[in-house]
Amino acid sequence: MIKATFRLLSAALVMVFMALPGIIRAQDQNPMLQPLPVDTAVRIGKLPNGLTYYIRHNEYPKGQADFYIAQNVGSILEEDSQSGLAHFLEHMCFNGTTNFPGNLLRDWLESIGVKFGANLNAYTGVDETVYNISNVPVARESVQDSCLLILHDWANDLTLAPEEIDKERGVIHEEWRRSMQGQMRILEKILPDLYPDSKYGHRLPIGKMEIVDNFPYQDLRDYYEKWYRPDQQAVIVVGDIDVDRIEGKIKEMFSSIEMPENAAERVYTPVPDHKGTLYGIGSDPEQKNLVAQMMFIFDPIPAELKNTPAYFVNSYIQAMISSMINNRLNEISSRPDSPFAGAGIDFGGYFLSSKVKDAMSGSVASKNNDIILPLQALYRELLRAQRGGFTQSEYDRARSEYLSSFERIYNNRATRQTGSFVSEYVKNFTDKEPLPSIETEWALTQGIANNVPLDLINRKMAEAVTPDNRAVMVLMPEAEGITVPTKEMIAEALAAVDAETIDAFVDEVNSEPLIPAAPVAGTVVAATENPQFGTIDWTLSNGAKVIVKPTKFKEDEIIFSAYAKGGYSDFSDDYTNSILFMSTALPARGLGSYTNTDLSKYTAGKQVALNCGFGNYSRSFSGSTTPKDIETLMELLYMNFKDIEFTADEFAALQTAYSGFLANQEKSPEYIFQKNILATLYDSPRAQMLNSEVINKASREQTIEIAHAMTANAADWTFVFVGNVNPETLKPLVEKYIASLPGDPKTAVKKVEKYNPALFMKGGDKTDSFTAEMSTPQTQVAIIESGDMEYTPKNAMLASIAGQILTNRLIKTVREEMGAVYSISASGSLERSGLNPASIVSQFPMKPEMKEEVLSFIKGQFKEMESNVTAAELNPAKEYMVKAFTANKELNGPWLSAIVGTLSNGVDTFNGNVATVSSITPQDVMDFMKALNAQGNYRVLILDPAK
Repeated sequence: MIKATFRLLSAALVMVFMALPGIIRAQDQNPMLQPLPVDTAVRIGKLPNGLTYYIRHNEYPKGQADFYIAQNVGSILEEDSQSGLAHFLEHMCFNGTTNFPGNLLRDWLESIGVKFGANLNAYTGVDETVYNISNVPVARESVQDSCLLILHDWANDLTLAPEEIDKERGVIHEEWRRSMQGQMRILEKILPDLYPDSKYGHRLPIGKMEIVDNFPYQDLRDYYEKWYRPDQQAVIVVGDIDVDRIEGKIKEMFSSIEMPENAAERVYTPVPDHKGTLYGIGSDPEQKNLVAQMMFIFDPIPAELKNTPAYFVNSYIQAMISSMINNRLNEISSRPDSPFAGAGIDFGGYFLSSKVKDAMSGSVASKNNDIILPLQALYRELLRAQRGGFTQSEYDRARSEYLSSFERIYNNRATRQTGSFVSEYVKNFTDKEPLPSIETEWALTQGIANNVPLDLINRKMAEAVTPDNRAVMVLMPEAEGITVPTKEMIAEALAAVDAETIDAFVDEVNSEPLIPAAPVAGTVVAATENPQFGTIDWTLSNGAKVIVKPTKFKEDEIIFSAYAKGGYSDFSDDYTNSILFMSTALPARGLGSYTNTDLSKYTAGKQVALNCGFGNYSRSFSGSTTPKDIETLMELLYMNFKDIEFTADEFAALQTAYSGFLANQEKSPEYIFQKNILATLYDSPRAQMLNSEVINKASREQTIEIAHAMTANAADWTFVFVGNVNPETLKPLVEKYIASLPGDPKTAVKKVEKYNPALFMKGGDKTDSFTAEMSTPQTQVAIIESGDMEYTPKNAMLASIAGQILTNRLIKTVREEMGAVYSISASGSLERSGLNPASIVSQFPMKPEMKEEVLSFIKGQFKEMESNVTAAELNPAKEYMVKAFTANKELNGPWLSAIVGTLSNGVDTFNGNVATVSSITPQDVMDFMKALNAQGNYRVLILDPAK
């Protein structure tokens, strides 16, 4: 298949590959199948015992490094009696090792600013398990060595103590309880139908709870000894480290790990081909939507050919097919008569068996209670592309977008973040994904994109839709008015589409100018330099303000935000339904004569994003671009202020899609709980969950009116640009596209005169309980303590620190000791404006039988923190924040957030933040909690399973 496909390539493309430096070429061999050079910046080695390592020096972020260990081990290796042990073992890596007994591993990492969950984590898949210690401050070599020692212990020295195993059984049971909702229950039932006679149909990593609750300790130890071994392990270290030193340490620490004699062979379970179509059809009372997938299954490119030009050509063709079909599907979904709420395709692994089978997968969501018509519509578009191919104009846009996206990555190559390298190295080890340098890959990408003809893509699309090796999956709610189809019904529906005469696609492009008449430029009337943030500040002739901060953090990045005070609070309750629908509708807005679909085509090949967000008391735009495409961003910004628009058809399509999509969600326990939380804590009709009734009552005319009112006066607004922006280049664009907007400084909104209490959460000390039908009973809890607090940098940090300390207490007691939850945390924050802006919030699902014990403990901790906060608890939070604050100084995003945040209330929390957090003492935290508790606003909301 590969050789036949690439014989179709042009001679020009072959010459591109032949010219690439470092490709190993053999006489009379196909250049498509020659290996590409591996990036020389990464050091890859293998120890005599079989362990692989990857090491790279990278200074973004400075002073930090990531330490990973990847295992080619997952739930597929379990025997039937071991279901769940691979995942259980992952948990046990955090519960005691030879060198870090008990909780010492987590406690030590937190002491250096590495937070459990955020920087310390792991995941278990069907075929792999990966552990990470990320964003580690590595100025001290002893810290580097200790992190390597942790990886060593995970690889070979877990204690697996009986008491720790027994404690973790309850945690995993609660993880199962949380995950075993509608969709997961259906998948558990139908996977055997999608994997007939295959282990993949019975190996969800969460496992079976009767095994998790009762397995003998030795079973877990046996699994560990059998599969956690050097030939299945890779150590990955990337960051601000000495590569030679780390390599020496890896050899020193890991070489002594013995490879077991007569080790079990690691076999990747095959998935056999099949005739016709497999069907997995299921329903559940808590399934939220009617969704379906149609999958065309095929063999992946062999691992030994992944590091060749052939693999990159194949990936490019798949990317083009996905892009062009998804654009067609998005265009259909914008019509009021669209048969689906949304649809899309992609190429990737086939479900759980991603290592042995690939698939072209099309997904579709219904907007009513029928799944047959949406599935037929999806299949029809796949057949339309198969039979009629793609147009040249579609291909030109998709190719331009692909090249533009990659060019941005290439231009920013000097400041790539450590995490992106780590991800590549993990995939190289687990999936044999190639590792060429970015320079090689960019040259290869350009050669492919500029020489692969449309004809080849159309031929590949014609091969992709097949009558055999297909699978259809349908997930549906169990509810009145919904009929679950049989496989015979689906087969008949798809056969009917096969029999249709399907017209070729016609690509319609709006050829009118986006801006109907050239803007009449205004001027910059005043310019100053602001040493606080190192910015250049302009006042424009229409009263608008512009702040520019040039940086060199990324070569090809400019990020943008605009901020204004005032918002929905000025509108009467007659606008409530439209206001509630605004945040859903705005991403699909058009501009002037351009629909949202037209805009997607207009911006293809340009790296531009622009979003708007309006609230009760503030308004904002945010976006990003590159120096090359900044004028396109300014055009879009100008039109967003001049003429946000929705055609009647577009708005009706949005209403139909979302109202139908939400209808069944409204019966889910999660939706019911959030609905009751809002109804209980707020008095305003605007504080409610979006639902089908609200959507259907939303008005297109009101939506446009509100949007125009929000952008009517440019003098309300301050526009902020941060990144690789040249003020001299930007200035004429600002004068043309921003200073030209209507603006009146005399009527500009300067501040919020009065807050409406109904739009803010009610206080008081009260518990409210609700119930809902649940198939897997669990109690949902939300705890919110709020209060008034002066906004200062120190108070903002104290709110965050209080939440972090409380989180650690909850994890250690409610999760680890009680086993009442899988995941629990608390978040402390202090808003810059509004009523009762300080809050600590904890929301989590839990074991119903332990509700009273857990709630009593948590309330006691809020009180306890008035008088008992230790330096041992405080210091890890401070270390974590200092690490984050230091890294943020080298990133555009935090600078932009700091500038915009200061615009809202004048308080700078960015400059001097390291000194501020370093000065905080345990007494400061206790005083903060005492002041918050004294206000008596402790609300508890509970959703119990109906009896």
